[in-house]
Amino acid sequence: MTLKESAADHAARTLRTVFDQLDNGVANPEDVRAANSAMDLADVFGVTAQDYARILSQAEPRP
Repeated sequence: MTLKESAADHAARTLRTVFDQLDNGVANPEDVRAANSAMDLADVFGVTAQDYARILSQAEPRP
């Protein structure tokens, strides 16, 4: 796995956590900050919205 792929995967996982929280009504501010930081780092490696969409669409649905 490349650094770009690793950064994209981590950021997508943190985004998924925030999205799941929002589905339940409210997101934890610390998780939102973590997702923002992960996306900032991933941006350095050239991760795009299309990369996130691809990763999130391949993820298994959470219960």
